[in-house]
Amino acid sequence: MKQFADFMKILSSRISHPALRNRIQVPSSIAIETFRRFDPILAHVFSDKSFEVVKKYDFLFSYFITGFLLYRENCLSLVSYPGAPSQYGPHVDSMEGFTRMLPLICSWLSSGREKIIETLDGERVDLGEIVKDGLIAGTDFDSPGYWGDIPDRDQRICEAADLALSIWLVRDSVWLDISNEQRKRIIHWLLRVNGKKVWDSNWHLFPVIINEITAALGYEQDAAGVQAHYSRFKSFYKGDGWFSDGPKNVYDYYNAWGIHYALFWLNRINPEFDLDFICESLRKFLKYYVYLLSPQGIPIVGRSICYRMAASAPFIAGHIQDPALVYAGLARRALDSLWSYFISKGALAQGNVTQGYYKKDLRFLDNYSGPGSCLWALRSLVLAFFCKKDSPLWTADPGRLPIEIADYCITIPSIGWTVTGFKETQEIIIDTGKPGRSHGGVENYTMFHKIAEFLARRPFRPKNNFVKYKLARYSSKEPFCGCTQ
Repeated sequence: MKQFADFMKILSSRISHPALRNRIQVPSSIAIETFRRFDPILAHVFSDKSFEVVKKYDFLFSYFITGFLLYRENCLSLVSYPGAPSQYGPHVDSMEGFTRMLPLICSWLSSGREKIIETLDGERVDLGEIVKDGLIAGTDFDSPGYWGDIPDRDQRICEAADLALSIWLVRDSVWLDISNEQRKRIIHWLLRVNGKKVWDSNWHLFPVIINEITAALGYEQDAAGVQAHYSRFKSFYKGDGWFSDGPKNVYDYYNAWGIHYALFWLNRINPEFDLDFICESLRKFLKYYVYLLSPQGIPIVGRSICYRMAASAPFIAGHIQDPALVYAGLARRALDSLWSYFISKGALAQGNVTQGYYKKDLRFLDNYSGPGSCLWALRSLVLAFFCKKDSPLWTADPGRLPIEIADYCITIPSIGWTVTGFKETQEIIIDTGKPGRSHGGVENYTMFHKIAEFLARRPFRPKNNFVKYKLARYSSKEPFCGCTQ
């Protein structure tokens, strides 16, 4: 039995992992009481169409900042959200709580929005100080908030890319308030990714982004490393704007919230960096991808399903890159549809993004995901707040998605998907072209998994890879064959 063999392998390794003290923390009474009040208000704000769009998203931003500050540790560079732990341990989990919020804060600041804001519970906070203090503490070897060294294939490589992007976003403001010596130390920490092995997937983009940013800021870069990583990444391109996430022909929403998101920022950081390919691949991708979003969710395929609200990111990236490619109303409709839908389904709770497709669901939570990991769902908001308050994204009348206009059936030639949409029901179906079942058995998160976690001192959640990748059909109305909560 493979499950038993995996379990025994973990036990025999005798990993002394502190994460299962269980790092599934109970929120403080203050946090519980705070969000007992504000979770219902958030749901109301996003269901009431009379709310002004800017005020609605300002409230959402304040909601996340309120949670961020309630769970922030005294060392200022770590945020310990409650939730199921990752395989990387509590320190990296807390690092993610900081690093995955930071681009949202810095995007907000970069567009000229208020530096000092009030949280939902009335606390006035200086966002610039949050950024500055966290970057300094996280890269100070003598600080209890030091993020740690960066070995091969380490999660810090991924987080370093978000940190670098955050710095680039505030390069003309907060970054200049940090002393020269401290800036050098931060850059030195980021460049420790150079020469390290990465997972053979979208991870090749992380050192590329980091080095392009350090060069843009006037520091050194590993030009040879950038070329090697980018060439390997580009070898995964299959056509029509779609990439396989690695060499095994795996297609999922990482194209939206990982790959095209990263390529968009590369284009902003260095407009000369493979300009024609980046712009053209996004254009081709959106030609088909526009048929995959519905006001009733998405036909989710693949891993990291808790990033689901970031699925609208390519629309906003396309609008910023070329308003003729994605008009403002369509970009905002894509943004609004997913955030409103998932909030109505309980996807935000206790100041954080829940660890599931709707609410918390450990059957589908990858073992690499911890309490702060799901904040990658904010990537659509990072792009949205990059647009100033008076930009067309916020002021134009909302448009309509193709599913709201007519039925359709289209094929994505390069990856073999057929996408069918039904206007009346708002359902979207992906036929993957794979032989086999349209429904698959889902392995539940059971007492066996809990005991395994306790003994192995690490997460031991079911993988459910068949349901995530190998079904013949995926429906927005029945996510993962109707078994999500």
